[in-house]
Amino acid sequence: MKRYIILLFALVTSVAAMAQSGFGAYYDCRLTAHRKAGIPTGAIVWMGDSITEQGWWSYLTKERNIINLGIGGDTTPGMLARLPEILEAQPSKIFLMGGVNDLSGNRPVEEISDNVRKMLVMVKERAPKCIVYLQSVITPNDDVIAYPYAAGKQKQTAELNEHYKALCDEGLAIWVDLRPLLHNEKGEVREELTKDGIHIHPEAYRIWVDHLKKMKYLRK
Repeated sequence: MKRYIILLFALVTSVAAMAQSGFGAYYDCRLTAHRKAGIPTGAIVWMGDSITEQGWWSYLTKERNIINLGIGGDTTPGMLARLPEILEAQPSKIFLMGGVNDLSGNRPVEEISDNVRKMLVMVKERAPKCIVYLQSVITPNDDVIAYPYAAGKQKQTAELNEHYKALCDEGLAIWVDLRPLLHNEKGEVREELTKDGIHIHPEAYRIWVDHLKKMKYLRK
């Protein structure tokens, strides 16, 4: 019994020590895993939240040197905090998507956009040869949404996407608008492409990657 208590205490202490970023235990767990795996110099990086994390990018793209750095539940402050380490590897490309969790937490659109601007400027300064592809935020489908806190965000999502496009118009990134591919006539993710109103099925990822290849952002 005493040995069990000691082991349990060691486990709790280990987890508590890991969760020090302020962005949650899962964030810290995934960040630790990313650090252990490392990032090859010149990698193609996918950075974002759970929508990014759930993508089988290496399989879908057939590209070498793909690194998936998506973290479920991540927000733009979390991405901004971990970006400096990523840029130490001088990635060749970053495919960036984020902001849905910020909106679900009622963070203002202007603040989210400003965080992304800071990320884009940081890339320009620290990894000037890296190309950033800023991808539009997927708008939740309220008819099938499984998370009440994410519902009713259509207006804010549309505003955020316009802010992102404006950043790209300034030359800070290349704009990748996924809305015509994944959204319905109401401007929400198509019901047949989503499993819970926001996260997407494998078919949606295939459409997404096919578009990136068609635009020559990835090799065919």
